Amino acid sequence: MSLSKNYVELYSSYINEIDEIKKSLKMFKLKKKTALKKGIFAPEEEVLELEKQMMGFPIEKEKNEEEIKKEELYIESQKEEISKNEKLADVFTFLDDTEEDKMKDALENDMVQIYKFTNGDMYIGRLIDGKITGIGSYIFSPDIDEEGSINTEYIGQFINGVREGKGSFTFSNGNEYIGNFVTNKSNGIGRMKYNNGDEYLGNWLDGKKDGLGIYTWKDGYIYIGEFKDSHMDGDGSCFNSKGELVYDGEWKKGQIHGMGRYIWNKNKWYEGEFQQGQKHGLGIFYLNDEPIYNGTWKYDKPSIFDKSFEDVFANFI
Repeated sequence: MSLSKNYVELYSSYINEIDEIKKSLKMFKLKKKTALKKGIFAPEEEVLELEKQMMGFPIEKEKNEEEIKKEELYIESQKEEISKNEKLADVFTFLDDTEEDKMKDALENDMVQIYKFTNGDMYIGRLIDGKITGIGSYIFSPDIDEEGSINTEYIGQFINGVREGKGSFTFSNGNEYIGNFVTNKSNGIGRMKYNNGDEYLGNWLDGKKDGLGIYTWKDGYIYIGEFKDSHMDGDGSCFNSKGELVYDGEWKKGQIHGMGRYIWNKNKWYEGEFQQGQKHGLGIFYLNDEPIYNGTWKYDKPSIFDKSFEDVFANFI
């Protein structure tokens, strides 16, 4: 048995949704790029007010001559700081615009501006009624001790500062998730590309793989089936890199467990009970479509004469 038509249909339906999400973010990414290149920074007062909402602590601003001067230099200082981070953009070309020019740039960019917070985090997007709502980018301040790490960034839909809707999340270790979010966590259809080359495509619940999904290892092996609490759990099938069925049956907490069928090749397979990845319980071993042994198994061995699997069937294989 090879990869079925059902797999192709399932994979196609998931990929189509991922492609739609990518398309929905494409226009914003262009606006983000424009904001960075032109240095479209939001006014400091607006940034401070937003930070009160996002960080949950008050920020008092004393007005004096020194502060007024700092206010005038705010945008320029932020340009200089961000331009040092080569991970955000290769080149920053900042223009010495007047305040009217800056507002014009912001309007032309659909009010997508840069909001740089005191803790190093940065939001690039627009505000609705003073709140982060719509499509935007939130970049978390990188850990200075993690040399070579990737900026942790979410690009997607927000509702009142919460990740809600379609988006992508890039982790500092290189893992990348694209899919649906509910209350800041992956929920619904989504794809995770891991930094080791593995990939999961399917359903998520509260940040964990849950429901029907497809897991592909970097060596080409594929699992198609049910997940629970991020483990293979329920009914599922495993295929090798050639698309040939290796196992079909029940799983529990990431291991073969319950009733199932393990296939070495088209002429040799086991069908019966498994426990924690081993043949254990009642089962039948088949060779050339003939049942060779039908009985009890313990820890991957037939429980007869206390002999190994290879010893019992040496004359038949």
